[in-house]
Amino acid sequence: MLNWIKFLFLFLLALGFTITIVVFYQAEKPFATSENRAKEAILANNVLEKVDKMDHFHGKTSWITVYGTDKNNHEKIIFVEEKTTKILKAVSIKDGITKRKAKDIIQKEENVEKVLNASLGLENDTPFWEVSYLDNEDFLHYAYLNFADGKWLKRISKL
Repeated sequence: MLNWIKFLFLFLLALGFTITIVVFYQAEKPFATSENRAKEAILANNVLEKVDKMDHFHGKTSWITVYGTDKNNHEKIIFVEEKTTKILKAVSIKDGITKRKAKDIIQKEENVEKVLNASLGLENDTPFWEVSYLDNEDFLHYAYLNFADGKWLKRISKL
C-alpha cells in the first residue's frame, strides 16, 4: 500500500510539473510570434541592421518597442504596431533621455520607495518613459516623462 501512495504522489507531482511547463510555454507563444513578426518587418524594410532588444507596451494600442542599430551604426528605437507590424515611429537613442535618467528624475521629484519599471511608450506620436514606482506608503504610481527632454507629461497616483 505504501508503494502505491509513493507512486501516486510522484505521478501527481510529475503531472503538475508537466502541466505548469505547458501552460507557461503556451502563454509565452503569442509574445514570441509578435516579436518575430516585428523583427522580420524591421529587417525587411531596412530600418535596422541589427535588433538588440524588444519590449511590449500596451497603451491605447499595443506595440513593440524595438532597440537596435541602423546601417550607419546609430542606435535607434523603433515603435512597431503589434497587430499590423506597421512602423509607427523611429527615434535615435541620443535624441532622448536614458532609462536611468528617467528613473533619476522620478526619484528626485517624488517620494519614491522603490522604482519598479521604466519602459518606452508612444502616445500621440510622442515617445515617453512610463516609470512605475511605489511610495513609502506602498501606493503604486505611474509617471510619464517626455523622452526628448524628461518633462512630465502626466501622472497616475495612488493606485
